[in-house]
Amino acid sequence: MTASKQGRTTFNTAAGVSVMEGTSLEARHLDTLGDIAERLPNVYQTSFTRANPSITIRGLGFSDDESDSMSTSVLIDGVPMYGLVLGQLFDLEQVEVLRGPQSTLYGQNSMGGLIALRSRDPGSAPAGSAQVEYGTGRRRRLLLAGDVPLSASTSVRLAAGGEDADGYVDNTALHRDDTTGWNNRFARIKLLHRDAAGGEWRIGLHHVRMRGGNDFFATPALARKHESDAGDPGKDNAQYTLLSGEYDREFGAGTKLAVTFGGNRTSWNYWLPRSIFGARSGFDMSTRQFSAEARLTGQGDRIDWLLGAFGSHVKREAPYLFDSRPYYLSDTQAGINGGTAAAFGELGWHFAPGWRLAGALRLEHDRRRMDWSSRQAGLFDGDGDGMPETPFDGTERLHGVRTSDNVALPRIALEYQPDAHHFGWLTLARGYKASGFNTYATASAAAGEPYRPEYGNHAELGYRLRGADGSWELSANVFNTRLRDQQVVIIDGNGQSMTTNAGRSHSRGAELSAMWRPRRGLELGAFAGYVNAEYDRYVKGGVDYAGKQFASTPRHSYGVSASWQPAAAWDLGLSLTRQGSANLYPNSSVVNGAYNLLDAHVTWQLRRWTVGLYGKNLANAHYYTRALSDSYVVAGNPRTVGMRLGMDF
Repeated sequence: MTASKQGRTTFNTAAGVSVMEGTSLEARHLDTLGDIAERLPNVYQTSFTRANPSITIRGLGFSDDESDSMSTSVLIDGVPMYGLVLGQLFDLEQVEVLRGPQSTLYGQNSMGGLIALRSRDPGSAPAGSAQVEYGTGRRRRLLLAGDVPLSASTSVRLAAGGEDADGYVDNTALHRDDTTGWNNRFARIKLLHRDAAGGEWRIGLHHVRMRGGNDFFATPALARKHESDAGDPGKDNAQYTLLSGEYDREFGAGTKLAVTFGGNRTSWNYWLPRSIFGARSGFDMSTRQFSAEARLTGQGDRIDWLLGAFGSHVKREAPYLFDSRPYYLSDTQAGINGGTAAAFGELGWHFAPGWRLAGALRLEHDRRRMDWSSRQAGLFDGDGDGMPETPFDGTERLHGVRTSDNVALPRIALEYQPDAHHFGWLTLARGYKASGFNTYATASAAAGEPYRPEYGNHAELGYRLRGADGSWELSANVFNTRLRDQQVVIIDGNGQSMTTNAGRSHSRGAELSAMWRPRRGLELGAFAGYVNAEYDRYVKGGVDYAGKQFASTPRHSYGVSASWQPAAAWDLGLSLTRQGSANLYPNSSVVNGAYNLLDAHVTWQLRRWTVGLYGKNLANAHYYTRALSDSYVVAGNPRTVGMRLGMDF
């Protein structure tokens, strides 16, 4: 568990945790964060595209894709990323999902939880692999990867590939079946070096480029059939380039140093089909982010400790255009510069055999500055005859609008681990989501007033136990997060997305998971999640939301799975996940009914060759991932099947 920052395993991490191995992701063809989220307890996604989901954990994060702040941190090799543009996942060692506030270790953007992606390390011996896939929607994928030792202490891994597809929507107006198709390219080069002092260096250069259509919104009747009648395909292009670096060294006497640093540049070009609103509507967003963190940890007989410092800088250009001239034009521009400086630490005391009491604190300063402009132009009815004929055209500007937060984020944890087969925890922590700006506001009064930070008081109690031979494992935890000034997105009278603060709300629930290996080669699994995430005090636009469940937050999620290896060359898997019903959007009456996702895969390996078959949503469940209004929704992926052929060399 790299995300714990203390060398913990999944078993003894004091939080709700799910870990998915890279080989499992490939075999099951789970290649976006949305695919992963839909198959975990109390984790969900809301998305208006195929591969840019906003992840909801225990009800938090449903509006992140329309806000200046985030509820779920996403990291690649320890470096924070703008998670909405990750899209294609490839060549990963594992994905770690931590549920519940992680603000003490990670600061802002971690109120809901954390997703950490680890790329594969270079191997010490020459090796390579090639994979080709073909699936539903004429999906074609190629991935080449290889390990190249440069010396006894240095090696490099290269991975590169591409994926093309027509998508899963038939456009009846254009007589095309490729208006949601995509053309993706991805590559990574990673260096691993062990120096003479015993330190390990990991330097990675990652790049993903995605090009695709944006014909996803349709009426519920059409979306249910995966059809559209849009007059053009729109555009959904995204890409990122990331430079990541890590240095780890052990000094002896239980003291370790870990340094993580990196920078990334992302862009997202999102343009709806003109026929949706009868206008050109969308944005070209770009983000640059740099960060660095250093940590020292120590382990004694009865005392363990951690000290760390973190700094980051973010620059984002966030425009939005709605152009239906000559009747109406809204052109907003927002440039945001932000920075974070933080110091954090933890002190653990093993006060009795099997018991540990730990106190942690993070002191963080976050600041943001925004330059903003808005041009509003068009025609209005000047003579009262019901026809717009009088032109108007005005521009407002704001320069150097500022907001800043100085926060203390404590955490206290009591842990019980009498042996290697039992682990229990009680955690009390404070969560935090930074203040921000309404970058898409059309009026200066709304743009110039930052929304407040969001805070949460979190309590979690959990216990895990496993058999001595590793043949079974059980985990259960309950949680309660009391939120103050929760950041929620509403649609104002002009149809613009606006972030405001709800008075009081809560997220409470439970999670269960089990694993059993009744015989060699056979593993059975199950999970269940329940979350009651509701507003306690929130009135907006004359509507009282008290007692209403958060959007895109199913109250329950269940799953069962089976993995069987009858022989060394075979791997068979079957899983069934049920997501409960949920309201798709805060101001929408569209309710997504409960649905089941049935997946299966078979993999056969013969010497250097691998053949795999996979299927997702085999029962072809119909569900939606987003609602623009009562009239337009986005359908989840239909049944997809495919074949994978691989060769090792």
